[in-house]
Amino acid sequence: MKSQKLFVVFISLFLVLGIVSCRSTPISELSQDDGIARIRNEFNDKNWSDVIANVDEYKARYPYSKNNPEADLMQANAYYLSGKFPEAIAAYEDFARKNPIDKNVSFAYYRIANSYDSQASEEIDREQASAKKAISRYQYYVKTYPSGEYNAESNERIKILTRRLAEHELFVARFYWRKDLYSASLSRYLGILKNYSQYDDLKEEAKKRAAVCYEELADILEDDPESDKFYVFKGAKPEDLRKKAQEIKSAK
Repeated sequence: MKSQKLFVVFISLFLVLGIVSCRSTPISELSQDDGIARIRNEFNDKNWSDVIANVDEYKARYPYSKNNPEADLMQANAYYLSGKFPEAIAAYEDFARKNPIDKNVSFAYYRIANSYDSQASEEIDREQASAKKAISRYQYYVKTYPSGEYNAESNERIKILTRRLAEHELFVARFYWRKDLYSASLSRYLGILKNYSQYDDLKEEAKKRAAVCYEELADILEDDPESDKFYVFKGAKPEDLRKKAQEIKSAK
């Protein structure tokens, strides 16, 4: 009985050592099929750092393997799922460029938009460069793949991010307004009227304050044409600016 137990322990230890040995074998020493199988297992086990490192090693060992597109996509997904969004963007773009007819290219473009979106600040007082890029990439996905699986999500994110950009512009316009920087404030309010007129609440404030900005600038120009507070309409006359103020007020 004792010898039987020892035999079981021995077999178990042998199997464990075999598994450890297999896992410790470098990718470069495995066959193409065994190598990609290991990367798949690592991906399923959510070992993102191992996936990222081993895909590079696998492609260096087998630069022309038929499995490389799959490996590239797993690496891009590993970057994304581990929160390394700049690296994910680069990896997805590389995958799409090298495999233009692959069935997963549309997903790669969607994930590029997601990656920019994930880096965008939700606070309207912060810069919104990533939000702008996310909108652009979502729009590209929807336009390129009109029947795409992620169109509904993309359109919803476009709406949310666009509203955030509009509120950011309003935040900046108000900041300049409080500082009596009417040229800078006017520029932002006019931008809201031009680019975000779909938001009635923002549009109403933008109209009222843009009109006041024109009137204040007209007064400044009248009193001191060389004032550094005036730089948007150099060469204009005070009556021209007051006319623009009336046009803004009467605009629908």
